[in-house]
Amino acid sequence: MGDIVVTANKRGENLQKVPLSVSAFSGEQIARLNIRDTTQITQQIPALHVNAWSPKLTIFSLRGISQNNFTDNLEAPVAVYQDNAYVASMNAISGQLFDVKRIEVLRGPQGTLFGRNATGGLIHYISNDASEDAFNGYVQGDYGRFESRAIEGAIGGALATGLRVRVAGRIDKAHGYIKSRDTVLADGTILPGSGQDLGGRNGWAARVNLQYDLSPEATLGLWYKHSEDDHVATGGYVFENCDAEANGYCHTDAAGLSDGTGGVINGLTGQPASPWEHFGERRGNLDRHVNDYQADFNWKAGDGLTLTSITNYLQLKQVYAEDGDATPLLTVNVDTAMDFHQFSQELRLSGEADRFKWQLGGYFLDMKYQGYHNITGAPVIDLALAANGAFATPTVQQPYSIRSRNWSVFAQGDLTLAERLTLTLGGRFSSDRKSIDYSAILVDPSINSNPVTLFTGEGLAAIVPGVNRDRFDGWAARVSLNFQATPDLLVYASWNRGIKGGNWSLSSNIQPLDFKHRPETLNSLEAGFKASLLDRRLRLNGTLFHYIYNDYQAFSLAGGVPHVYNSDAHSTGAELEAFWSPSRRFDAVLGATWQTSHVDSIPATGTQVGPEFFPGAPDSQYCANQGGFFLCDFPQKTIVGAQFPNAPRFSLNYLLRYNVDLGGGNVAGQIDGAWYDDQYLEVTNGLSSLQKAYNVTNASLTYTDRATGIALTAWGKNVFNKAFRAYALNLGILGTTSIYAPPATYGVTLRIPFGRR
Repeated sequence: MGDIVVTANKRGENLQKVPLSVSAFSGEQIARLNIRDTTQITQQIPALHVNAWSPKLTIFSLRGISQNNFTDNLEAPVAVYQDNAYVASMNAISGQLFDVKRIEVLRGPQGTLFGRNATGGLIHYISNDASEDAFNGYVQGDYGRFESRAIEGAIGGALATGLRVRVAGRIDKAHGYIKSRDTVLADGTILPGSGQDLGGRNGWAARVNLQYDLSPEATLGLWYKHSEDDHVATGGYVFENCDAEANGYCHTDAAGLSDGTGGVINGLTGQPASPWEHFGERRGNLDRHVNDYQADFNWKAGDGLTLTSITNYLQLKQVYAEDGDATPLLTVNVDTAMDFHQFSQELRLSGEADRFKWQLGGYFLDMKYQGYHNITGAPVIDLALAANGAFATPTVQQPYSIRSRNWSVFAQGDLTLAERLTLTLGGRFSSDRKSIDYSAILVDPSINSNPVTLFTGEGLAAIVPGVNRDRFDGWAARVSLNFQATPDLLVYASWNRGIKGGNWSLSSNIQPLDFKHRPETLNSLEAGFKASLLDRRLRLNGTLFHYIYNDYQAFSLAGGVPHVYNSDAHSTGAELEAFWSPSRRFDAVLGATWQTSHVDSIPATGTQVGPEFFPGAPDSQYCANQGGFFLCDFPQKTIVGAQFPNAPRFSLNYLLRYNVDLGGGNVAGQIDGAWYDDQYLEVTNGLSSLQKAYNVTNASLTYTDRATGIALTAWGKNVFNKAFRAYALNLGILGTTSIYAPPATYGVTLRIPFGRR
């Protein structure tokens, strides 16, 4: 395990010398972990989790900080960067991982150097670029369970003196692992499922990087990246944890949250079912295209000065259809589409003197969203009743257009106070300007042939002035004292202040005061150490942190419609990472976390409306039959003291690798995985959203030919076939819908390198 150079401070530094809580893996380590997707890094990064029910949207959670809302207009508090450029949309994050140089995970806040939406930290994917003159590359193929098959490759080198290129790409396809099933009722009636297995893949991605040396001190780099997901079989769930009442609804607690614990069932028959089969009748779909253009300019101007410019333009087009209820009846359907554009420009100047390293710069971000978020079925029955006095198959269409501009200026410096003592000071001023054009339109043709406009952004602003616009000026800061006690021991303590701008809850049923949520501010107190022991064969890094949140942006689906509410919150935790390499034969990576959290108060369900599933269905619990529909009124109006979602009290990750020379090559066996304590998957902390503790283990065996570098790997993931959820939504009386991570999968990978290795 050699030293890893990271750019956590936007300059190359040894990981062990950076006074930040940073985890990083090199491209070689990523290949040996058999990571093929941007979301698969979580198991070996302490305190990092991912929520995903589809490639449509990726939700990273770092130390419990996340944004679980599934609407397309929001930005995450865990920022994602690709090759030094910020990716604003959570819809553009997931994708294929190939020809990667390094992945860095910086725990937050990281607002000083990286901007306003890094309160939880950031994840940085760094690709292999065209910096090498020597001809080199590789071809790699994968084949595994569920007809998983992929091929990728890269090639690069000098085209002429001072001109280099690198081209890389990957094609990935797989059948779904969540199988479609028909529902057979007690009288023999068959309600057909969709016939569509979920969790498959069908996409490709490619990129090219061209570098030209304008002079010995100046380099221009040009990137083009493209990715596609075409007709991906997604947009469905399994149904679980429903203790059915006599009227067909699920038992809830006083806050209106489904509280069953019985596991996956058929939502109509109540019979137990596999977590890897579903009964939805509607075929879901995802189509997504992303184009990314970037220009990098680096100039070493002399006297220790370096000028860096990063210009990026990204365009995303996406269409998505979902069966949201996991039953063979039309209860909840969701349809979305988005055309997203972002332009960003960063300009940074850095310098270095005997006792002072510094950098300052400016940043501009312009974003445009154009899309819709449509809801059909139970969540909008109350709106249909209010508007039309009756309902059949109501849909609330929510077209929206958002324009957002942000600019910021920042500076950070490291001042050597004494031979081994350094003070880091940093600050950033950020200014946001946003506006939204939004409507909610009720369509139910068999009841009323004319669409009914329920409300508009301007109409809401007439009640709450300015609710359709957001103007936010804020500042982030960093103060850190760093003591290099010995050449192999760094101790640091820091205060960081991070900010995240406000936004809007796109929801069919919204109160004017709740339409816009406020910006959030996070103050973090952190202390840590980084030690190299046993002749640098053991690296041990530890961190203790305390988070103080003002206006934490908490997502709630209570009542079946999405909202983001503000609440104060706090959290305390610790992380420990160990990297041990006692010999050239054996390597071990171990990590552990502990965390506790408290969200002061968020609204509970209040009331919820649902259809009458059969004539004369009786009243039950908090729900009364109103003649064709039920009105449920729950006594607990607020949820106090909830835990952060995806924040288990304890977690452990592990990797053990042993290799031995054999014949003309080397054989390496590896076991890796993670154990997580109990954790809630939603901030409302409903019992049905509790994921019990689980362990997931992976294994691989690799033979590498010493002469050619050709490597053949047999691998297995989740080898003990553990069922655990990757995502869950508590829908109250309508139960809980979930997506389970894949069962045991296995396969082989063949990698053939060429050129310089």
